[in-house]
Amino acid sequence: MQSIGERLKQARLAAGMSQRALAKLAEPLSATAVSRYENGQDTPGSDVLLRLAKALGLKFEYFFRPVTVSLANVEYRKRSRFSTKQVASIEHWALDQIERYLAAEDLFGPDAFPPLPACDASSIEIRTLKDAERAADALREQWDLGDDSIKDLCEVLEDRGVKVILVDTERGFDGFKAWATRNGDSIPIIGVRRDREFGDRQRLSMAHELGHLVLTFAEGTDEKFREKAAYRFAAAFLVPERAVRRQFPTPVPRLSLPVLYSLKHKWGISMSAWARRLSDLSIISESTYRRFCVYLNGQRNSDGSTWWEREPHKQVTPEIPRRFNRLVEQAVAQDILSPGRAADLLGKPLAEVRREMKWPTEANPV
Repeated sequence: MQSIGERLKQARLAAGMSQRALAKLAEPLSATAVSRYENGQDTPGSDVLLRLAKALGLKFEYFFRPVTVSLANVEYRKRSRFSTKQVASIEHWALDQIERYLAAEDLFGPDAFPPLPACDASSIEIRTLKDAERAADALREQWDLGDDSIKDLCEVLEDRGVKVILVDTERGFDGFKAWATRNGDSIPIIGVRRDREFGDRQRLSMAHELGHLVLTFAEGTDEKFREKAAYRFAAAFLVPERAVRRQFPTPVPRLSLPVLYSLKHKWGISMSAWARRLSDLSIISESTYRRFCVYLNGQRNSDGSTWWEREPHKQVTPEIPRRFNRLVEQAVAQDILSPGRAADLLGKPLAEVRREMKWPTEANPV
């Protein structure tokens, strides 16, 4: 169980605040006092905790909530300009989200949701990019996905025990994979940046992080190869080779934008990702792929962006993880949880939660 100080530090880092900034919001308080609280050298009184809770947008009870969850083997996909402070904020925010998620599952009993079974893909040692293709095929077969397009990747992942988190952050951060450990169990986690427009990018990021979760690399493989293999896994998981060859049974000399646009919306990956997939499978030549990339970079939208940055016409709708919210709503419907406690788990005001879930204003749903 964490102390009040550790709880305070987790909440502050998740909010992206310095000790000085938090002290200013919780005045009268000094940064030195915040530091002493976090290090366990002093214990804040109830009046100080109330001010800290208000400054952090939390309920007073947060500081006394028991915690048995920690994150392990966290790996980020980000640009170098993304600061250590930003990464710490995401990690501590993700830990809080997983605590809430697992608390919602616990409402239904300790054995209601068994851990993720051993992954067949993990038994394949990745030495080449073709090995990554085989791993993607093995996981699709284990999860009984066939060769069809995955309509909702979030649902597929969450139905099979992977916790998916959307991170509200700026461009430059793509995603992360981690394992949450609790009571000896390991829970797989995928986090991706919330993209309010480009669902194809979001889906590829989720599949890419899935690759980092399940792939077993041969000893000595470097980070650059692991990234390439995770990308190849992601593309193969979203669009299996057999499905590609049903559409393209023989090599083609050039690409058709209308065909790629149609395939983009059938399979949920971008036209540029489709072109890369066709190049990887030698359906188009490397020179054809390069010409296509140059073409996309040379075309402009009305806002000045290139077609590489924003492909033309309608975009793929982004996905939203829904399982956590459903569990909370189900617990309320079964009288396991009060609407007030549900709002606390969701981290939202009670009125907002009732409005979103269309609950009545009375204490219990009908």
